[in-house]
Amino acid sequence: MEFPLIEKKWNKNNHSMDIVYPNKYYGGVYCLGPLIVYNIVNSMENWNCNRVFLDKGSISSKLIGFTLQYELDYYNVLKMLKNAGIPADKSMRKEIVFAGGPCISTNPYTLSDYFDFAMLGDVEETLPQVLRIFESSKSKEDFLKNIADIKGVFVYGITSNPDYARVTDFNNAPYPLYQPFEQELDGNFVFGKTFMLEVERGCIFKCRFCSLPQLSNTTGFRSMEKIKEIIDTGLELNNRNHVSIYAPSFIHPERNKIMKYLLEKKVTFTVPAIKIERIDYEFLSLVKAGGTRSITLAPECNEELRSSVGKYYSDEKLFEIVKMAEDIGFEGIKYYFLIGLPQQTDNDIEKMATLALSLKSKFKGKTYFSINPLVAKSRTSFEGIQFDRKIINHQAKLLTSLMKKNKVKIKPINVSTSFTEWKLSNALSFSKPRADHLHNDA
Repeated sequence: MEFPLIEKKWNKNNHSMDIVYPNKYYGGVYCLGPLIVYNIVNSMENWNCNRVFLDKGSISSKLIGFTLQYELDYYNVLKMLKNAGIPADKSMRKEIVFAGGPCISTNPYTLSDYFDFAMLGDVEETLPQVLRIFESSKSKEDFLKNIADIKGVFVYGITSNPDYARVTDFNNAPYPLYQPFEQELDGNFVFGKTFMLEVERGCIFKCRFCSLPQLSNTTGFRSMEKIKEIIDTGLELNNRNHVSIYAPSFIHPERNKIMKYLLEKKVTFTVPAIKIERIDYEFLSLVKAGGTRSITLAPECNEELRSSVGKYYSDEKLFEIVKMAEDIGFEGIKYYFLIGLPQQTDNDIEKMATLALSLKSKFKGKTYFSINPLVAKSRTSFEGIQFDRKIINHQAKLLTSLMKKNKVKIKPINVSTSFTEWKLSNALSFSKPRADHLHNDA
């Protein structure tokens, strides 16, 4: 049994909607998007919203929304529709199936054969409009026609110029205060029972592999007063003693005050991967005081190549942060690196290995390295760059060899999975690939 749930009395005039996370419950329960939808829909008169996961709950409504956070979940969309007895062919079904989330915002076309419409960007102001039109529509065709011109709604075959919806007043946007969890959790739930606290939306940085710079040119910050209100209400309502801070970069102008307030509330907290450019001693000390034992940093590559991915700081800056982490008492540091970057050579790979080994030698605690191939996605500065499996496999083998030679273990680099992710991200549709090379090994 989950707690806390939004419980509403059912009557004959009620409408229902399913918000579906097409993967396991233990991951989806930490996704803020479905919680935003769950809270918005249930706040509306005559509406009920059900949360459905790959392994929990069942699709039962006429209006069904999928949230797509990862391209590899596309296969689960079709699997879940089939298990619910709903035709994948949208012309053959009475149900209305739509999608939103970051994958849809970056490329809304891949699953266009299966979704009736897509929601692009923020949903806080768009979703209520869609639901009110649903209430008054006489048919599926009537409904789709009537929502086609709403900003942020892309009705396939009808909307001529799809645009992205943005919350006009982020500080006063509705907040998902109800965040249900099962009473008993196992080790798969990596953050335990936590309260998700979104303090900002958007990002000022211009990382070339990220879609945020092209999807949103603004960054919204909630005020300290509003954040305190959300913390106070959310912790009491959900009976939580841990907070997960949600932010693409966590550069909130009052971020230290936010952490100090959480410490005053005597709750532990975790922060997202932190921007190297914005780290100082006080910030790291507060992160440690909140109960975090390890931090995550993303150098991406060697210093000479780093500016090509939109990151501008020296290796010396990295070493300064490592020393801070050592002095403050962190137990571990995890680093993210990329291979398969444009113009990345064997010499760059060797320099990356040298940097990784230097970082490890300068920290007495545990050091972890996550090495991933670049997946050049739609609506990023790297869009159009092909995934060359031959080159990437060579770089993965070279880097693994260099690290192994120095007795440093790294997690196996899954080139095949990244290749599939790239194909799905850049495909025009499952049945109509954007180019022939999407079916080849590149």
